[in-house]
Amino acid sequence: METFFHASPAPMSGQLTFAICGLGGSGKTQAALKYATRNRDKYRSGVFFVTASSEPSLVANISRICESLKLGNVSNKVSAFKAWLSRADNTDWLLIFDNADDLESIRIAQYFPDTSWGHVVVTSRDQGVIGNVTKDGAVLDRLELEEAIAVLLQKAGYLSPSAEDYEEAKMIVELLGCLPLAVDQAGAYIRSRRKTLTSYLRLYKDRQNDVLQFKPRLGEYDNTVFTTWEINFEQVERDSKEASMLLFLFCFLDASNISETMLDRACSPQKRWDRAGEMSELAPMDAGLNSDLIALVKDEVAFDDAIEKLLSFSLIHLDNDVNGLRNFSVHPLVQHCASQRFPSSLQDQWRLQAILIVCHAFPRNNYLDPFYGDLGRSQLPHVLRIVKEYDRLAEPETCPTSVKYHLSSMLLAASRFSTTSWKREAIDRVKQLLQDSDDAYLKVCLAQRESSLLRMLGKRALSNKTLEEFIHSTVLPGYDQLLEGDARWNALRGELILSFAENLIENDALTIARLELLQWKPINPGSPSSVERIVLRGRNITWGKILKYQGDFQAAVDVLDAVLQESKIDSFYEGTGWRRVLLSNLGDLYCELRRPADAQSLLEPEYRHMIDSRCQNISSGRRIQLTLAESYIRSGAYEKAEEILSSLATVYGTIDDPDSLAERGIFRVWASLARIAHVRGCWDEALLNWRKASSALQSRGRPNHSHYGLVQQAMAHALAKLGRIHESSEASAKAKDLLSSGEHRYWIVGFDSYWRDYIIEGKDQGLHAS
Repeated sequence: METFFHASPAPMSGQLTFAICGLGGSGKTQAALKYATRNRDKYRSGVFFVTASSEPSLVANISRICESLKLGNVSNKVSAFKAWLSRADNTDWLLIFDNADDLESIRIAQYFPDTSWGHVVVTSRDQGVIGNVTKDGAVLDRLELEEAIAVLLQKAGYLSPSAEDYEEAKMIVELLGCLPLAVDQAGAYIRSRRKTLTSYLRLYKDRQNDVLQFKPRLGEYDNTVFTTWEINFEQVERDSKEASMLLFLFCFLDASNISETMLDRACSPQKRWDRAGEMSELAPMDAGLNSDLIALVKDEVAFDDAIEKLLSFSLIHLDNDVNGLRNFSVHPLVQHCASQRFPSSLQDQWRLQAILIVCHAFPRNNYLDPFYGDLGRSQLPHVLRIVKEYDRLAEPETCPTSVKYHLSSMLLAASRFSTTSWKREAIDRVKQLLQDSDDAYLKVCLAQRESSLLRMLGKRALSNKTLEEFIHSTVLPGYDQLLEGDARWNALRGELILSFAENLIENDALTIARLELLQWKPINPGSPSSVERIVLRGRNITWGKILKYQGDFQAAVDVLDAVLQESKIDSFYEGTGWRRVLLSNLGDLYCELRRPADAQSLLEPEYRHMIDSRCQNISSGRRIQLTLAESYIRSGAYEKAEEILSSLATVYGTIDDPDSLAERGIFRVWASLARIAHVRGCWDEALLNWRKASSALQSRGRPNHSHYGLVQQAMAHALAKLGRIHESSEASAKAKDLLSSGEHRYWIVGFDSYWRDYIIEGKDQGLHAS
């Protein structure tokens, strides 16, 4: 506001008018008064404050101002005041219209004097005032975290807060959403009732409604948190059933980033696999969504009218557009206060709608949803919220079976995102939901996802045990007749076999894994369904990996390149995680075959695409980067390799609970950096990085003996170059014992091949392609 009024390019024609908008309790009036106080000396003609909540109060305020200005006994006070402000000797004034919320009844602009000077500030809950009534404005949302903490501690009387006080204050203001009114009254409550921060925190969690209804006897605000929005809630219900419907839905979604994309997807048919293994569409009504809600979201004009009504009271906030669609947010206290006005039965109805909205909108996989990754990551906060809302249902155990089905299906898809702890939680939730279910398909989906997670966590025995019930039968016992000829079911069984083969590969049982892969085939091998075709490609990729690990690089290239060529004419594969696995493995093989330029041609476009999409640091993106870095090492472009590897080291360092893929990636980063330093003769740097690689191996619990031996041998070499002969001999002896056991495998590109040849046999010609 100060920038607008005092740093704008001069001169600007006409008055300068500015609006401060926001939710009730967001500190609009305080912001206007703070500005006026701080800039009082710039307004020599005067600062005038007018309450504009109603026409009578507005006229009464102006009448009192006329008396103060001694304008005499004029009949039209408003005209007299505007005339005074229009005088050439009264040009430096500030006029504040406070609480101008009812813009339809009160045409606030008619109270502005017709001048080319002076500054006007309007505070309003209606964000429509910006651009329509005033030239510019700002929407207040909430206090910054540090500011909110400072306000709470000051109001509560904590003049010298301890570190523990600070952390408890932080928890309180986060619960209050940093809303100025709530923070101010929380501080007043603590001080007037002689409470500690700890006791307030406990009381808020146990008696939230009672605490939010507290109003200090003396204070800056006239209303409690609960009452400040009540008139707006009532008016929304009177004026717009549609706006009321949206507000109630928003109460049970994540408070931030309620995207128009998600709402539109939820109210549109979504693709699913049918029993024939082909795509079909599930209508939103068949997914349990309310028909009135669907009609509202799909009617652009009606939806915009409802949104405009909510914005007019600042009950929601409009965030930045994304791809032409809008994102909305709602303050968590608005969510709470709005929902608490209705009986629990009605709350549960809308809880279920929120759950079904997220379930139907959430993408199932890359093949059905081309933007699966981006959509899934953006909607994950809503998944976390609806899981909590499911627990808040009055009787979750009596929840309709259809809701449990949709929730289970969605959680299995969502379990592929985010942290290991979330993946565990999602799978445990599905187990609870399916406890009494006889849905064979979902139970096998659960087994496949749980097995994959356990394998990623290095728990191979448990992973195999999860699969044992299903792996060698065509169908589940008791479901033979129901599922006979079901291509979707057959494809799922293929996924189980792929999972089992991956476990065998991890246990170095490559030949058995290859035989297991051959156990599965489509129902009609000559004309597989779409979903079976996807499993066939997954099988061939796994087959190619086995050949790679066995050192049959050219045969592996032939298998994987055939998959790549086929995928180019199939929209199922573009930009998917499977495709990146395929590209990474092909890139590895090109490096092994001394074709690093081919690897770079393959990987660099995908890497640039992932950077543009800001997903280069997800698991498949990290895998692409590791192989690309190896191709640069292979071609001697060490600086390029170091740039990628150093960035990856930072990324991996942020992972709190790394799975086995991340642990392997961490080892590869440090081993690759060590190799670069080693061939350059930077022995201190090489030794440091080899030790980091050794620590990464040991942290895996079951370190590969061959890899550990190669690291020890490299350390022995570096130590010898540094003249530390005794330490070098010890490391060399340890390496000899470790390298003497087990069949030689090519688990990690370069490290198990040309680096092994160099460090053990001195074949330095294999370090980079000629």
